[in-house]
Amino acid sequence: MKDFQLGKFTVDDKSPVVIIAELACEHGGDMNTAKRLIRAAKVAGADVAKLQLHVIEEEMLPNIIKFWAGSMDEVLRRVNIGTLEQHKELKLYCEELGIMYLCTPFCMAAADMLEKVGVDAYKIGSGELTNIPMIRHIAQKRKPILVSTGMSTINEIIETVDVLHQEKAKFALMHCVSEYPAKYEDLNLKMIDVLKDKFGCVTGFSDHTDEIYSAIAAVSLGAKIIEKHFTIRELQGPDNNVSLDPKQFEQMVDAIRKVETSLGASKFVHEEEKSIREWAHHSIISKVDIPLGTMIASEMLTVKRPGNGISAKHLGEFINKKVKKNIIANTLLSWDDIN
Repeated sequence: MKDFQLGKFTVDDKSPVVIIAELACEHGGDMNTAKRLIRAAKVAGADVAKLQLHVIEEEMLPNIIKFWAGSMDEVLRRVNIGTLEQHKELKLYCEELGIMYLCTPFCMAAADMLEKVGVDAYKIGSGELTNIPMIRHIAQKRKPILVSTGMSTINEIIETVDVLHQEKAKFALMHCVSEYPAKYEDLNLKMIDVLKDKFGCVTGFSDHTDEIYSAIAAVSLGAKIIEKHFTIRELQGPDNNVSLDPKQFEQMVDAIRKVETSLGASKFVHEEEKSIREWAHHSIISKVDIPLGTMIASEMLTVKRPGNGISAKHLGEFINKKVKKNIIANTLLSWDDIN
């Protein structure tokens, strides 16, 4: 697997998982609320605070896509933070707090604006996976690209990856199911490893469930980047039902850090195991009194704890051997006891 540079984070098989707090439009278009969310995400343990940038007139036809709260373009106008100056300010604020700023552009104009912001990387949403002209446009900016793969086929992912390779782009793929919230039976978390093997790249999981468990499971299956929606409940933002609050997010981060620590692939006796091994393993024991010169029969021996004698695995080597001294029952045998 090729490593992937996301800002200051080098992501590879041995690196810590990078955890992204997806703030989306939970700020409702208010800069102070956006900063409040960024602060809360930092405190909760996020490595990255991700926002969205919509240049609405470049992104969609007006009054066509209908939501319960109105047409999508009108809804976005109410909750969008959409100027260059605003995003420069938010990026600077993230830098002051020590959390990486990341943003999803939803059209080429938004990507061009983010280039002026001075972003370290780009996030491509699942809806833009098949927007090949936009993928190529962003790849030509020569910044790392994080690509979500929700609501797509494997062939569509192949087409997008081919373009990224053509442009010699550095990229990582995020397994994703674009349901809000996503159903467990649809998650297919083993796709994380499938994407890694098929494309030879860093893979992650963009999680749209309403809890912490799926992200934790994804880490155990090889996800090196986790993206999770984040909110403050009182905001009642548009993604509230698939977002974690600060306490939940902190619990997820804590669990991920513990799980990733446990994912080694070495097998040896740990220092802390040695004292337990001494009493928990089994040794060869005389089951009965065995007089000097007796040839040992199998029924004369047994194995019992503790394990600080001759290991039970050598039991067969004592059969038909003569003892060199009188041995009483329930004695730990040694190699010096036999000829």
